[in-house]
Amino acid sequence: MIKNEEIVDDLNDLVKINNDRIQGYEKAVEDNEDPQLDDLFRHYVIQSQNFRSQLADHIVRIDGSGVTDATSTDVSSKIHRAWIDIKAAITGKDRDTVLSSVEFGENVAVEAYQNAIEKDHIPAYIKEDLQKQLVELKAAYEKVKALHKAA
Repeated sequence: MIKNEEIVDDLNDLVKINNDRIQGYEKAVEDNEDPQLDDLFRHYVIQSQNFRSQLADHIVRIDGSGVTDATSTDVSSKIHRAWIDIKAAITGKDRDTVLSSVEFGENVAVEAYQNAIEKDHIPAYIKEDLQKQLVELKAAYEKVKALHKAA
């Protein structure tokens, strides 16, 4: 029998991915000089805040205690390390470097969501929300990838 704790742990991992994504994009806005990218990156910050809120709602419904820490990131996890690396790598204001780092982070976020969706113990109603978020993450990845190729 699957315990709610396993579901909550998986959802908390996605919360952390979104926290890392928020921090990565905030750093990208700070270190970037392209207003077009700044607007896009701010949009993705808001997107991740919304994703995080949805995930937190599911966690509260399942567990009642809420998210472990809605602002924490998991520096011990390889999956989450990608966005943390982005925050460190975006030290210059070079558009290509910024886009390359963000593209890498988006790819890792997509993979994390795909892995969570594949887990048998995640209830269907939660998978449905994760699928919707994944569609948006894939669109973000493709947008960043296209901008990077054009850079």
